[in-house]
Amino acid sequence: MVDFEKAIKRPFQDFKKLGIGALFLMIPVINIITGLFSSGYSVECARTSMKKDFKLPEWKDWGKLIVNGFFILLIGLIYMLPVIIIGFLSVGTVIMRSIGEIIAADMMSGNPEAIISVLAPELAAAFSWIVLILLLALVIGYVLPMAFMSFAEKGVFADAFNFNKVFRKAFTSRYLVVWLVFLLISILVSMIAGFLSGLTAVTVIIPWIISGFASMIVMIIQFTMFGEAYKEIR
Repeated sequence: MVDFEKAIKRPFQDFKKLGIGALFLMIPVINIITGLFSSGYSVECARTSMKKDFKLPEWKDWGKLIVNGFFILLIGLIYMLPVIIIGFLSVGTVIMRSIGEIIAADMMSGNPEAIISVLAPELAAAFSWIVLILLLALVIGYVLPMAFMSFAEKGVFADAFNFNKVFRKAFTSRYLVVWLVFLLISILVSMIAGFLSGLTAVTVIIPWIISGFASMIVMIIQFTMFGEAYKEIR
């Protein structure tokens, strides 16, 4: 059974270690690169939680951290490729076709009603594709943590694409519970961070600090919960 209490408390065991990860996530744009260290650290959190070790890992082996962080980013991008491709081919095509039809309708009549009548079927088609894409993104987002854990277990990139193991572990009642609990926690942390950022928005810098800490807290909890769940689900 996943120990949710330990996972939630884990980020707050050592504020120095938490602060290092938060620092890498604070500055917009730059955190695209520096955030890889935080992602790599989260992989270590997953590995140790698989062994029921809930002490925060040390910040060391920096090269390994950034490589693992890059692999986490790459795994996420590859899993989301179907969403990106379908979105480009469907919605992108509909938008381009709609622009062409608007130009043609405007040139022929100049009547706004004619333009709307031409555009309505395209908008309906675009909406249908958007709904399909969102559903696909939800399914991928649901199984993605197990792909991360499959990689984290041994540090082998190809293991993230062992679809038989990833899907078998993901589509279980135990995993669903963990996923829903984490979803609620991430929403709660985001709401608190958003509220505090709103109160301190005039300072500009403090919202960045709050965002960095909130992101690192969520990341550690996520990889801890799913790491433990991954080992328990056979």
